[in-house]
Amino acid sequence: MFTRRRDKEKQGSSAALRRTVLAAAGALLLVAALPSSAGAAGGQFTFSRNDGSVDALFAPPNDVCLPLSGGAAHASNDTDATAFVFLDGGCSQLSAIVGVGGTWDQYNPPPQPAYSVRFGSSG
Repeated sequence: MFTRRRDKEKQGSSAALRRTVLAAAGALLLVAALPSSAGAAGGQFTFSRNDGSVDALFAPPNDVCLPLSGGAAHASNDTDATAFVFLDGGCSQLSAIVGVGGTWDQYNPPPQPAYSVRFGSSG
């Protein structure tokens, strides 16, 4: 009689463990299947060049170095992500961090145009 009771207890705890593992696996699959909005900034980043021409990046991807063709003399960050503005084309010489809704221009000493930008939480 004692052996049967222990066997039933083992079966009960084994079934509970299986249910827990299945529930955790299901939750993980559900989270993995949800679309991620972390891949791109919403909105646009508008920049103007020294010659007065204007260009924009629409819904730019996060954590990707993007060129600012022709160089930017002024920029407006109307995205929902922080913009990191760089003096070189390879995102290595940080010039400014432009918050959501912020602006930047090259006239902060010394006056130098920006040639790349990266969006996200870190430059």
